[in-house]
Amino acid sequence: MIAVEQNVFHEFLTKHSETQWAEVIERLLHSIHPVDQSATQIWFSFWPLRLARALQASTDQAQTAKDLQLDGAYRLDQQVDASVEYFIGSRFWGGVKQAILHRAESMTRATGAGLEEQIRGLANKIAKEKSTEPRFVLGITAVGVMVFQQIGVRAFSATAQSSYQIKNYQSPDRLLRLRQGTQSGWRALFRSKKFKVTFDESQQDGSFQILEGQDISMASGQDSRDFTGQDPRRIAGPVPAQCRSGACGYCWIGVLGGLESLSSVTDFEKRRLRHFGYLPAEGEADAHPHIRLACQAKCYGDVSIVIPPWNGVLGGAGESQG
Repeated sequence: MIAVEQNVFHEFLTKHSETQWAEVIERLLHSIHPVDQSATQIWFSFWPLRLARALQASTDQAQTAKDLQLDGAYRLDQQVDASVEYFIGSRFWGGVKQAILHRAESMTRATGAGLEEQIRGLANKIAKEKSTEPRFVLGITAVGVMVFQQIGVRAFSATAQSSYQIKNYQSPDRLLRLRQGTQSGWRALFRSKKFKVTFDESQQDGSFQILEGQDISMASGQDSRDFTGQDPRRIAGPVPAQCRSGACGYCWIGVLGGLESLSSVTDFEKRRLRHFGYLPAEGEADAHPHIRLACQAKCYGDVSIVIPPWNGVLGGAGESQG
């Protein structure tokens, strides 16, 4: 069992379920800068509370990993900084961590403020200290609070003491243009039949070419560079793959930009995404959700994606409230 040290602020957070968090994030989205709206939604899909709680409750980590068919780096506490690299707000990540830690250390009793109010209050404080607009830090602040809830006081304090190296210095407007990419529609008559899938916006060579109508997994597999040093699951190209038929869940991705440049999600893909726990079990999925299986997503324009460091089957993993 993973020990998670608590204090008043942490105890307040642990009372909130994944469903309650989803409702708060939905309300916050319109206040987050557009460049980080998708990033925020993707992060909360990549690091679901039920995964953290399953690991915390486990008395046999190896067996739990086997039961959930986990592969890759699935421990958030071991990659806190790496988990936010695709946020524009990551340039304020050091200040976000310090502000959350200060809140945790200074809160001596429960207040009447709810989760949304706590996040907005922290974001406003950080924005003022960093002389920026709250919309640039609101998404990353919500992420920081969830990280604190998942890994606990001691582990969060340790990561807050380390410096964060910013990977992406592009302006928000330039990054939005990059993520918008090539548009589909009538312009298809005048554009190339080859597009670009960007998987690392911070690197000039962080992309690969894809043909019109080709699925992302297949195009990734044609990238001959060796990525296994970064992630052993990347046996052929930057996107992890195993079956390429929707059966394994290895190739799930987050779509930062170009959602509508991908084929609409099919009923089959929806079922598989829900089986793996990558999409909510209830409700109708959007035609172009932020989480896709790369082997099922066919490309018709430029897209920007982010690749999670793990995969598993969480569809049957329950969520305890403790």
